[in-house]
Parts: sequence; C-alpha cells; structure tokens
Amino acid sequence: MKRLTLLFAATAAALVAPEQVTILDKQPPVSQDVIQTWWDSTLSHSTNLFTSLEKRITDSIRSFDASSYGFDNDEHPHPHPPRRGHGGHHRGDKTKTIYELIKSNKYTTKFASLLDNSDFSDIKDLLDSTSHNKTLFVPTDKAFERIPHHGDKPPPKEFVLALLKYHITPGLHTAHSLITSHTLPTNLSLDTLGSHPQRLRVSTGLLFTIRLNVLSKIVYSNIEAKNGVIHAIDHVLLEGEIPDHKGGTLFAPTNSAFRRLGPKANAFLFSPHGLKYLKALLKYHFVVDQTLYSDAFYGEEKDEQIVKERVSGGKYWHVDLATLLDDKAIAVDVKRWKGWVSIVLNGFTRVVFQDGVAGDGVVQVVGKVLIPPHEHHGKPHGEDEDRDIEVEELKARLERFVEKEKEEVGDL
Repeated sequence: MKRLTLLFAATAAALVAPEQVTILDKQPPVSQDVIQTWWDSTLSHSTNLFTSLEKRITDSIRSFDASSYGFDNDEHPHPHPPRRGHGGHHRGDKTKTIYELIKSNKYTTKFASLLDNSDFSDIKDLLDSTSHNKTLFVPTDKAFERIPHHGDKPPPKEFVLALLKYHITPGLHTAHSLITSHTLPTNLSLDTLGSHPQRLRVSTGLLFTIRLNVLSKIVYSNIEAKNGVIHAIDHVLLEGEIPDHKGGTLFAPTNSAFRRLGPKANAFLFSPHGLKYLKALLKYHFVVDQTLYSDAFYGEEKDEQIVKERVSGGKYWHVDLATLLDDKAIAVDVKRWKGWVSIVLNGFTRVVFQDGVAGDGVVQVVGKVLIPPHEHHGKPHGEDEDRDIEVEELKARLERFVEKEKEEVGDL
C-alpha cells in the first residue's frame, strides 16, 4: 500500500503541480457533478425512463449483426445493426455444452486451444459440465490478435489459468440481465482480495453496447448452450495481482478535483514544506482490507453478510470505512434505483466513475479531494468547502495527522 501511496503522490504532482499546464488543462473541464445532477433530476421526473432505455438496449443487442467482427461471415460485413424486430432470436445450440460450442466455432479457435491444453483440463471440464449454469465471455480470435507480441516465450501457466478463470462467471447472465449489472464475480479468486472472487465491471456505452472493464465490448451475445450462455468479446480480459494486502478501496480524485482546491493550495501541497501534508491527505483516500464495489462488499466477516443483503436488495445502505489516516473513517452512502447506483462520501462527495477493478481491490473515482473534518466537527462544513481552500485551513485540518508523520517524511 505504501508503494501505491507513493505512485499516487507522484502522479498527482505531475498532473497538477503549478506551472505544468497541458493542452487538456486549458480546455474547460466537464463537470461530472453536473452530469450526475442531470441524471438524478431526469430519473426523479420520469419513472418510465429506465424501462424504455432497457428495452432499447435489449432490442439493439438481440438484433445486432456481429459479422463485421468476424464472428458470422467475413465476406459480407454489415456495419450497422438491422432494424428492430429482425434477427432478434437467440443463437447457439442447447443440446451442446459451452465447451462444445467453443470447440466447433471457427472464430474462437485460440481460446479453444487453451482449453485443450492438459494444464487447463479443469477449466475444460468446468465448461463441459452440466451440473450448474455458467456464463463465458469468450474472446474472438481477433481479440487475441490485439495482444502485443512478446517473443516466442509462452506466458506462465499460472497467468493463463487466471486468464481463463477471469472470463467465466457463475450463473446465467444474458444480455438482458447484464444491462442492469454493475459488477459480476468471476471464477478467479485472489489472495489479494482475501480469497474473494475478482469481479468484472459491466457498463452500457454509446449505441447501446455493453462493455466489460471499460475496454472490452460484447460483439455477439446470447449464444445459448446446454449449461449456460456465451458472449463473444473483442478484447481479452486481463487481470493483474499485487500481493501486498487483502483487498482495498482507493477513492481517487480526478485532475479537476485537485484544481478545485485552487492554485495556492496546490502550490503548498506540492512544495517541499507541504509534502508531509500531501502524504496525510492521500492516506485519507486509501482503505485497506475492505473492498467496496457499487454492488458488492468484501469486508470483515462479521459484517459481510449484512452488507451483502443491503447491497443486493436494499435501496439505501451506509458503511463507515477506516482509512490509512490514523483509522479516520469515510462515511459512505449507497443509493439504488433499479439499475442506477449513486455513491456519496461524507455527505457531499460523489463517486463519478464506479468500480475500476484492480488486482488488489477497486478504484472509485471521486469529483472532489477528500479532506478530513476539523477535530471538533463530525462532518464537513458543506458541499463547496474544498473549493479554493485557504492554505491555513488545509493545514489546520491535517496538522494533527502530520505531527505523527514527521519522522516518516523521508520515506517519500
């Protein structure tokens, strides 16, 4: 976690240090808070919006012709989805298992060849078993071609095994259910997550596409099998592992979040005198051994079942997460409305990008820098308390934590 803190500090300094202005910095920033406010207002005035959007996405996926990705017919690519109502049937063969369908398809030969390796016979048996349903996100051969070539040396067996497991999720997840999902557990369990399953991030993008971990897109969906369903994807899902701790949550401020602090506060924080304050400030953004997703929570065993019930079915739930800053906690409020989830920290700070999955936890991107409250105030002053904050105010909020860190500043 110390290495993560140093990396975050170095990155933040490079992005927002005074006199280092990039072309992007000169452009007016897009306010994520404005976007979220617009969504909240729209949803509160139109209860039919989600149902309508859900139908449009489902119809588009069902009628999507993925030939341009080389899954149907490369000779006659069809760059646009056909009209609604045409070709909306599910594809596949419910008399065959997932493995049998992958093995017989000429566009998934690379993935099938991995399954046929004796080192991964357990994965092959899993995809051939009919004991329970599972969902496979299978990379097409074109997806494997996108991986950069690293010579003739094959990747380690452990890496390939983790990769195969990461493309499989327990249960039946059709395109219809995916559009209301936020994260999904996979068959890959990690020590760095406390032996919990690593998860996939699911999002609905432009033109009603479904993406996994932001980059990978489902290009062919709802291929039915005897023991589950297959979705073809255009990028291989890669997963990294950092063996330092048992999960964690990083609330990472955006560049504009640091700019909100104002030039004086930034000049102070990224100066030699302010570095110890910056270290304390960054510690307030790290939570160790507790991993908070928008729809799942890996935490202390005694609390985990309660939180699972709240996350899966509740419209609202609250949790206090202890940070690296002398166990100073962040208050988290999660609100749900059908498929939409809002995460608010300390009463005012919104998570503007949810569920950035990592090998040792999750990254939740926030639109404001989190500043611990005054010693004698239980909550922050207000929504704009961070904007153009005075240096003396910032020092007053962090001073009691800095005193304990003075001998450790050399570590930075």
